[in-house]
Amino acid sequence: MKYTDIIVDKKGPVAWLTINKAHVKNGMGLQTMRDIVAALENVEDDPAIVVLVVKGAGGTFCAGADFKEISAKVSPGSPAYDPAYKAEFTRAADKAFLTLEKFPKVTIAMVQGVCMAGGVELAEVCDFIIADEKAKIGDGHMKTGLVPNGGASIRMPRFIGMRKAKELLYTGALISGKEAEEIGLINKAAPGDRLEQEVEDLIARLVDKPPLALKAMKQLVNQGATCSLEAGIVLEHLAVEGLERSEDFQESMKAFAEKRKPVYKGR
Repeated sequence: MKYTDIIVDKKGPVAWLTINKAHVKNGMGLQTMRDIVAALENVEDDPAIVVLVVKGAGGTFCAGADFKEISAKVSPGSPAYDPAYKAEFTRAADKAFLTLEKFPKVTIAMVQGVCMAGGVELAEVCDFIIADEKAKIGDGHMKTGLVPNGGASIRMPRFIGMRKAKELLYTGALISGKEAEEIGLINKAAPGDRLEQEVEDLIARLVDKPPLALKAMKQLVNQGATCSLEAGIVLEHLAVEGLERSEDFQESMKAFAEKRKPVYKGR
């Protein structure tokens, strides 16, 4: 598929989705959101892909929205003025973030440079965040007189606790990747020259797992965050019953008996 604002590169069991707008620090506009959704649909339909990595071009993850595009579209005196743009952008952004959050395959955000506003919201909906220890990470909306529009005020307190989330959200402060790891906002911070290798190491620990079990585990963890313990246990039981009927489970039992590495097919 061809995209305008992103690049998707598939390498074996991994798809690399790169926001390709380095000239605006990978600020996301309407087409960016549409491209992301289209790419997610394409990758979901590809049975060979187990992991999706999201990153930015030019040494920056994403500085948020593409304000150059947005200001031109929402300013009445601009030749590009479009009164429907703001509502369309919000709907497209909501769809992109929620589709990525619910994406059935494992997702990793590889963060370099600036990751703020919509950028941190994009990273937060991924399963894992691995960042350069010198990256600048935070919400940042308060610096522009705005509040989050993509879920940061909801997700961030759930990830790092109310007190620290309020500090970052109220002040708009950007913290280093190293500090983000210390407070639990990201999984791991690494030196810049080790960042991609850290991501590759995580990928290696994921791609040899049974894809159906990974998908079920992701659904359980995400649903468990908002349901009761009793409801979550019922969901676990249902997931186990389904997995026990899968070819992958039978292969794992056979491989264990034969003392060999299992070969999973995702069915």
